[in-house]
Amino acid sequence: MKPVVDLNFTGRLAWVLHPAETLRQQLATRLAVLGVEAVGIWPVAEASAPRPDVVFVDVDTGHDEQIPWPAGTAPVPLIGLVRSESPGRLTWALEQGVDAFLPQAALGLVYSTLVIGSAKCAERLRNARREVEVARRAGQRHLLIRAANQVMAREAVDELTALKRLRAFAMARRVSLEDAAALFLDEHELRGRRGGQR
Repeated sequence: MKPVVDLNFTGRLAWVLHPAETLRQQLATRLAVLGVEAVGIWPVAEASAPRPDVVFVDVDTGHDEQIPWPAGTAPVPLIGLVRSESPGRLTWALEQGVDAFLPQAALGLVYSTLVIGSAKCAERLRNARREVEVARRAGQRHLLIRAANQVMAREAVDELTALKRLRAFAMARRVSLEDAAALFLDEHELRGRRGGQR
């Protein structure tokens, strides 16, 4: 079952990166109704600025230096404020990994935009974590092969049986098969060193 998106934004902090003070104030008023504190920022945030929970950025005038993370890696929902719908500027927003768009002429839709942006951000972060984990486990495959070979040699079993035993070892310790292989090798190498010291 997929995790439910939090629909309550009370207590969160938003950056509003927009050159027009009037729009920053209008959006801040809308966000205040939702319990969100908004900080208007232009052109860039000070280094001492508190970390936001959500960032609104003007798509028409926004630039890379305003977003304090590499493109597509924002750890919080990134929402594009759209006015002119210029293809070039929309492309920039997509390259930044904007999670949702809010038309500047429809600030009343800020709540639904926050919900959608938060859901998309959560999905994006889950996918990024999954990719890191897949890459990490792929880098441990050689350990799985070594562990399976050790089981086969010590217990005189075939490859399938060795993998079944390593899988049972992984389940008992509630870790991935690759992590279980690393633990298995560590334990057996430690036993080997102790045995050699006797």
